[in-house]
Amino acid sequence: MGTFDGEPAPAIAESECANLAAHQSNGTKQHCPRATIDYSEFMQLSLFARDLNAELVRTEHGGAVRRGRRKLERPVSVRRPMHLVLTSQRARGPWSLRKHEHAVRNALRTMARRFGIRIYDFANVGTHLHLLVRARRRDSFQAFLRSFAGLIARRVTGARRGKPCGRFFDAIAWSRVVSWGRDYLGVRHYVFRNQIEGAEGANVRRALEEGPVRTRHAQPPLSRAGPRPASH
Repeated sequence: MGTFDGEPAPAIAESECANLAAHQSNGTKQHCPRATIDYSEFMQLSLFARDLNAELVRTEHGGAVRRGRRKLERPVSVRRPMHLVLTSQRARGPWSLRKHEHAVRNALRTMARRFGIRIYDFANVGTHLHLLVRARRRDSFQAFLRSFAGLIARRVTGARRGKPCGRFFDAIAWSRVVSWGRDYLGVRHYVFRNQIEGAEGANVRRALEEGPVRTRHAQPPLSRAGPRPASH
């Protein structure tokens, strides 16, 4: 019996099969009657499945993603790593995260050990933090994120009970589920470039990514094959 998207095709009525057998016995050729399928039902299912599929393949959350739209649950994977970014526009001057590098690393180490989070990579850029992590359970990741962000805010601003300093980190932390392989290596390299920017500055990172800056007085670059031979 034929199928349509995994569903068995509707059965042919017995009366129609009997009529078909009678015509064949009389020597009259007639094509088998085609079963009627209500495609409107499949169209309705596909419309609902489209929204469901978009929700299932969603890997990003927080930051500017879906800002001003309906809140959805953060995608968390326990089998794949996650790229996490915490940003603070208030982290400047004495509140710069670079000035509190030791406290940030201690807080990261403590919270990761408490909630069973594996840290693959980390970068402190001053105004934001990049983490590549993997959680064993969804609730552990959520608890780690809340506790780590709160501890950093208290260590940097000196806030305590009776002396609040307001919200330190911007909006909701951004996260993305990372696939193993090329995606994972690309994120590791991206975090490494942010480590260079945090330690040496944005200009050094830009120079490494784009090469030396060309000016009007600079000599023309040499070809890849080597210098040009002298003319005779």
